[in-house]
Amino acid sequence: MQTLLTGKKSLKGFKGEWKEVKIADIFERVIRKNSEGNKNVVTISAQRGFVRQTDFFNKNIASELLDNYFLVNRGEFCYNKSYSKGYPWGAIKRLNDFDKAVVTTLYICFAIKEGSKISGDFFEQYFGMNMLDKGLMKVAHEGGRAHGLLNVTPSDFFSLKIRIPTFQEQAAIAQVLQAADQEVLLLNIKMNKLKEQKKGIMQLLLTGRKRLKHT
Repeated sequence: MQTLLTGKKSLKGFKGEWKEVKIADIFERVIRKNSEGNKNVVTISAQRGFVRQTDFFNKNIASELLDNYFLVNRGEFCYNKSYSKGYPWGAIKRLNDFDKAVVTTLYICFAIKEGSKISGDFFEQYFGMNMLDKGLMKVAHEGGRAHGLLNVTPSDFFSLKIRIPTFQEQAAIAQVLQAADQEVLLLNIKMNKLKEQKKGIMQLLLTGRKRLKHT
């Protein structure tokens, strides 16, 4: 999958050169303050994406005064600079499950620039597979926080360079990867059901409620 996101492997019918751009060329920073008083405070889970803070921490740890928090809209991205398992240089996620949400100003939030011919679906896959890690590694320095917040400035972030294909190829790649994600999801659901069945059978056997037949 990563070969599709780097141009090392091309989908059938696409032969165009990938071009190098800065993040700032195609995205713009979102610093929209929560002036409307939205109370949907979310946090970024590296594994689950955006989740309500009350669900993630079992309580709301945000300040009661949310005016100075950032307000992000559906389809916009945020970079959580805290490293976690599988995401050593932080996690970038797209807001998909809420129309609007409130996030900490510690996040670097950004949206596709108006007029930029890029696919949000493509970049959801690109960021989700940690394709920006090599660049982040060069500019990130661990901050003084015990929980491992990385010191990546907005200026450093938006100066990172990446290579991207045409919009048409971006859309095609995203479609292939989304189909693969769906297949993995269905297989995981099937696997979990089989695990539950196995657990039930083992409980019956180990308690003597069900006996094996001797052959």
